[in-house]
Amino acid sequence: MIVAIVPAAGHSERMGRPKLILPVGGQTVIARVTQALLQGGAGRVVVVTPPSDAPGSVILAREAEKAGALVVVPAERPIDMRASFERGLDALAGVPDVTTLLLAPGDSVGVTAELVARVVACARQCPDALVVPVVQGLRGHPVALPRSIAEEVRSLPLGVGINTLIKLQASAVVELPVNEPGAVADLDTPEDYQRWTEPDDG
Repeated sequence: MIVAIVPAAGHSERMGRPKLILPVGGQTVIARVTQALLQGGAGRVVVVTPPSDAPGSVILAREAEKAGALVVVPAERPIDMRASFERGLDALAGVPDVTTLLLAPGDSVGVTAELVARVVACARQCPDALVVPVVQGLRGHPVALPRSIAEEVRSLPLGVGINTLIKLQASAVVELPVNEPGAVADLDTPEDYQRWTEPDDG
């Protein structure tokens, strides 16, 4: 089974408010990301939220659950994306049939079901590879990692992120060219959000 882990415990500091519960296209960002992953072929989606007393966390958890995710609410906020990813791995400890993990940050608002399906298909064809979608030379999300490699993130030095794990496994990386700018889209600032919500003149 292919399972997606969605780190969604960030502070949204540059946005100035909890960005994953903002509406985009009639859905909250977290619901949009969760449904794209499920519709694209993830057998399960695990969303790691901030602690329940953090601003917007209760709404975030509810939106993720309504969209079909298994929600992990840690007692303390994970210090970074890697820590959130590890909490997601912990939640899968009793699920033995997971072969591949998809990593999609909670603010991956441009990820579509079609993009996920392409990454999933490539991961199934190359089960020992790390599959990374690439748009005009830029690496994006979701990234597919064999479970055995994903678990190695726990052995990295403190403060070292998932990107380092991917660099260490460079020989196993398969870059998947895609024509989907959303794979590398940002949703960090009010200006980013405006671009995602302004009417399409086309």
